Amino acid sequence: MPKATQILRQDHKKVAGLFDKFEQVEGMDDKRRLATQAMNELEVHAQIEEELFYPAVKKAIEESDLIEEAKQEHRDAKTLIRQLKNMKSQDNGEGDEFEAKFAKLMEAVQHHVEEEEGEMFPKVEASELDLAKLGAKMAQRKRGLLKELGGGTARSKSKSRSKSKSTRRTKSRSTAARRASR
Repeated sequence: MPKATQILRQDHKKVAGLFDKFEQVEGMDDKRRLATQAMNELEVHAQIEEELFYPAVKKAIEESDLIEEAKQEHRDAKTLIRQLKNMKSQDNGEGDEFEAKFAKLMEAVQHHVEEEEGEMFPKVEASELDLAKLGAKMAQRKRGLLKELGGGTARSKSKSRSKSKSTRRTKSRSTAARRASR
């Protein structure tokens, strides 16, 4: 089981990879798909940090200013994500504006990651905090959040499958009734 800081570093690396792909692709549909994936990853990451990691860190190290700054950076990122998701849902040809705002999010996240990995993580790793135990809690919570995130999609797919089966049965009955009346 990875330690808490390892989980967070893995998340950082995954999001950085999505950012790189975003910058490399040409089509706006691909950019929006990658941006959505990155934003979902960031939301889950922020939630496990805020619920589990930061409270444990605040107790383990005596530098609450690092935690408060990280929380403020999360608030700023969440605001950008909300704005981007609203832009995405409108989808009225605002590709350049979307790209510019997403670039702003990427920059903010990269700054946040540098501070966490450069300042906070070394202090946490030098502390008495049980990073393995915390990592297990974080991994479990993350799985739950990802399941919730993916669960809505799975439920809607199963509903549409049920609906399409029902529609097929109705069409089959209609076709059978027409044949019988001939």
